[in-house]
Amino acid sequence: MKSASLLHTTPDGTRDLPDSKFTRNYFMSSMRHGTAATPGGIAGTPPSRGLCQQSDNPLNSAPVQRALFIALDQWATEDRNPPRSRVPKLKDGTLGAAAAAARDGFPEHPEPLRGRPGAVGHLHGPQDTRYHFDYGLNFYQTGIATVNPPVFPFKTPSYQDDARNGPIYPSFIPKTDRDGNDIAGVRLPDVTVPLATLHGWALRRGAHASDGCEAAGQFIRSRRPKPIAAAIASLVAGALQDLRRLPRQG
Repeated sequence: MKSASLLHTTPDGTRDLPDSKFTRNYFMSSMRHGTAATPGGIAGTPPSRGLCQQSDNPLNSAPVQRALFIALDQWATEDRNPPRSRVPKLKDGTLGAAAAAARDGFPEHPEPLRGRPGAVGHLHGPQDTRYHFDYGLNFYQTGIATVNPPVFPFKTPSYQDDARNGPIYPSFIPKTDRDGNDIAGVRLPDVTVPLATLHGWALRRGAHASDGCEAAGQFIRSRRPKPIAAAIASLVAGALQDLRRLPRQG
C-alpha cells in the first residue's frame, strides 16, 4: 500500500481536500503502473506472469491519457476548465483504511502459492508507512526546516506501521466492488463490466515470493458462471467498438 491518498486528504487523514484551482488528480481505477506490454508485442495476447504470482494487469491507460492531454492543452491555451478530479473520497465511502477496504466487498480468490514448500502466497499488498520526520523546531507550523536531512527516531526492529517510531501519516486505499475492482476514479470498460479482478499492485513468486512485484499489477480471472462471463465479454467488445468509432482530435 502506497501513500498516494495524501495527495487528496488532509495530513491528519480526517477529510478530503478540495480541488486546487491549479491542479487536478485523476485516479485510474484498478490500473497498474503504466501499461502492460503484450508478450511478443502482439495485441490481444493474454497477459503473462513474468516474476509475479498472478498474470500482469493488461489495462491500457492510453485512451484516458489522450483525453486528458487534450483537456490539459485546452486548459493552458484556451482557459477551459478541465474535468474535476476523479479520486476515491472519505466522504462518500470509496476511500478507507487498508484493513477495512480490503475486507469489504473483496472476493475470495485462491492463493497461487499456497501449499508449495518455502513460499507463502496471499492477496494482501505490502504496506508503506510514512512517518513525521524531525525537521527541527516548529517545522510543521512554519514549513521552515532547521534540521535537514531530517532525523528519524528509529526505535524498533520493525519499520512498518509502528507508532513507537513516531507519529504516522494516515494512508487509505480505494474500496472495491464485489469483483475486487476499485469503485471510484476513471473506470475503463474492462473495469465497469469486468471479466477479472484487476489490481495496481502485485507480489513476486519464486525465491523472492511475496516481495513487491508492484509495477505489474494483477489479473485474476473472474469466477462467475460462464454464461454471465460471456455476456460481460460481449458488452466489453461492444463498448470498445463504440470507442473506436469516436472521432480523433489532432
